Amino acid sequence: MPRNSTCLRECLGRREFLIAGGVLLGTTIVASNIAFVGCAKKRSEADIHRGRVIGYQKLSRPKIDELLGPENYGRCCKAMLKEYDQFAPRLPLIKGKRNRNTFYASAPFMLSLYRALRGEFAFSQDNALDILNEVTSYKVLKDWENRAVTKFVMSRAAESEVFRKLTLKGFEWEGEEEYGWASEFPESDAHIAVNITRCGLVKWFREQGVPEIAPIACKGDFVWAKFMTGLKLIRTKTLAEGYDICDFRYVKI
Repeated sequence: MPRNSTCLRECLGRREFLIAGGVLLGTTIVASNIAFVGCAKKRSEADIHRGRVIGYQKLSRPKIDELLGPENYGRCCKAMLKEYDQFAPRLPLIKGKRNRNTFYASAPFMLSLYRALRGEFAFSQDNALDILNEVTSYKVLKDWENRAVTKFVMSRAAESEVFRKLTLKGFEWEGEEEYGWASEFPESDAHIAVNITRCGLVKWFREQGVPEIAPIACKGDFVWAKFMTGLKLIRTKTLAEGYDICDFRYVKI
């Protein structure tokens, strides 16, 4: 309590003094929490997504070591973060949680790795794309292996109408955002049919001058589709290839 608490106690009874002390303590705690939240909010979006890139670097280390050599892992990570810091100011603000998570699970990591491979390591475009494809596929696999609930639902989509509908919910997006996704659910003989009509990754990669890496992001869909027991993903066209939709069709096998 403050130094003038003796004076306060003389003016108040014991009960009133304790109440006053409790209010003061509560006010102090609330003020501290507000200050803490304020400090937390000072961490920029760019810093948050930079941390996510670092996390994916660690997740992908076995594949990066395999392709570039363990001695080049640190060099690769450093070059990626340098590239990230250059384009971070141009990262879009995405409000919807699902749109945001989908975009930031791929875009910064893929672009920073691709530019590091082309710049720091001086790989040709074809070689850089091959390495990016292998690392990205590995990252997607390991990322999905950690999603226990989602895997449980998807693994039962073929045998249960309830789980089929829950899987379809995963293709629903919040509102319309410039760098978000949009979908349609057409009539089809397929067990699950979805048309993606807008893709934030395709749009953003084109704006960054690297449309060639968008199809690699699309290949990740076939990686996580392997967790859908009893179903096979068939897709004949994508937005990344210049078509008007990505036609996801999951058929029973």
